Amino acid sequence: MKSRRAFSLLEALIVVAVIGIVASLGGAVFSHVVTSAREQKLQSDVDSLNRSVLAYLGAGGDLSAASSPEEVLSALKSRMSHASRVPTLSGSKVDERLTFVMQNAEEAGRKTRRAYWDGDAGRFVLATSGSTPGIKSFVLDDTLVNQGLEDENSRASMLYAAEDSWIWDYQEIPASRPAGPSAMPLTEVPDTVATPAPPGSGPVGLTPLASPTFSVPSGVFPITSFDLPLSLSNPNPAGSSELFYSIDFGNWKAYTGPLSVPPGALVAAQAISMSDLYSDSGRVDQSYDFIPGALIAPVISPDRPQMGLFTGRVIHVTLIEQNSSGLSTMQYKIGDEPWTDYTGPFPLDRDDYPTGALVQARATPINDFYTPSTTSLRTLGVEAALVTGTATGSFSNPIGEKDMVSNLNNGGSSDYFEWGLDTAADHMKSWLDFSNSSFNTVAAGERFQIGTLDYFNGTIAGGTAADHITFTANLNFDMNGVGASTALDFDFDLINVTNKNDPNDLWADADYVQLADPMASQTITFQGIEFLFQLEFGETSTDGISLFDEFYVLEGRSASTKLYGTLIEIGSVDFNN
Repeated sequence: MKSRRAFSLLEALIVVAVIGIVASLGGAVFSHVVTSAREQKLQSDVDSLNRSVLAYLGAGGDLSAASSPEEVLSALKSRMSHASRVPTLSGSKVDERLTFVMQNAEEAGRKTRRAYWDGDAGRFVLATSGSTPGIKSFVLDDTLVNQGLEDENSRASMLYAAEDSWIWDYQEIPASRPAGPSAMPLTEVPDTVATPAPPGSGPVGLTPLASPTFSVPSGVFPITSFDLPLSLSNPNPAGSSELFYSIDFGNWKAYTGPLSVPPGALVAAQAISMSDLYSDSGRVDQSYDFIPGALIAPVISPDRPQMGLFTGRVIHVTLIEQNSSGLSTMQYKIGDEPWTDYTGPFPLDRDDYPTGALVQARATPINDFYTPSTTSLRTLGVEAALVTGTATGSFSNPIGEKDMVSNLNNGGSSDYFEWGLDTAADHMKSWLDFSNSSFNTVAAGERFQIGTLDYFNGTIAGGTAADHITFTANLNFDMNGVGASTALDFDFDLINVTNKNDPNDLWADADYVQLADPMASQTITFQGIEFLFQLEFGETSTDGISLFDEFYVLEGRSASTKLYGTLIEIGSVDFNN
């Protein structure tokens, strides 16, 4: 072996570990920071716009007819008519260059934050989902300057004087003078509706009438009993009286037949005398409270039981109402996402939910007569991607020192690769040998063996070593009935350490094979569905040690390691990118 000072095994392991951690975390942290910054800017822009809306309304502006964000921004940019007479803010409330960028259909389907104009609330609101695209950002456009907008609909509560020398316009209004006394008719006007008298108000000596009786006494009743049918009975002699009633302190009405009593109502009744022999009865009050009913949870009805792999990747989910019309509204949520009002069937895309989705649904009452339903649950899975096939491998394109000796120096490829010159009796060439393997019904995301790699760490003459070799994995797949063949290239670095010949630390002289890219991966496409194939080293024999991307062998020894691959589903191929 050539004598050059290099890193010890411990130093190399520390450096590789640090690089791996930084590489794996960097992408995720950067993506999170960018997304968080965009959402914070959108939140800040919406807060500023809502303050401008309040300023516009406070100055007499009117947004009641505005139904779109374009109309709102146009109003905020306008200058109030009669601006010189307005004792408050009369100019544009926002930068004239302000405009916005809408989401496209694909962006609207993601759970990203977007803004909408809420005409009922009179403000801009934020949401993470919706059936229509929202505003994804606010921007400045220099072409929108000097539009000269003027708001003719604004109505300031006060205006400086336009015609008078006073601060405000003022005009005396002469007091009106009555034309004279009014002529009032003195003829008697008969009552058309009897007016109940309070209890005991009749003339002394008259017989008091008995109070009406109720077919249903006061009480608490299930909400399903309402509207409650109620009849009044007159216990007095025929022709002596008529019954009058009132519901919830409303107007008194003559009783002509059964009543329909709403939940929580108070019904009052009284017998009114129709004879000179009787006085009116006392008033009787009866209350009819209710026990709230429990709503029934919606039925979750997908158009298929699971999201397919190659076809039917999108499921459309319908919620079926189990309650009478007008009692409730329905809401749903997916996993830990927020509750959303149900307005119609909604889609679930396997690209968004690669491991399946938990759908939850509930019915919420529109009044106090009912309580919310329990939550119905339904798990919608995904069709498993199962792979069966074989793998072969070969080495090619060796790179090394200027006097490199290799069985592949003249080109070509082979499943066996050796390098180095063994000029001394105790020197031997180093070599790699790949053995093929097969695999059966392996699920996506599950590690499977594609072959075995044998490595002999020989002692070779200086200047004859190979430092790099390309390994090609030839894979023949069958995934759920769809076949595919592909050749994936991975670069191996051959690390030759300087030998210390320390009998107490044999691993210090161990050479090793290293994946040039710690995240060694290639993409494979099956019928428009993209998968990531990752390569790694596995278990070794006695004289070898492996990490996921390195395979060490003692000096002058041979060892084998299992070579593993993993298929990870990425999703549908986007042909627009």
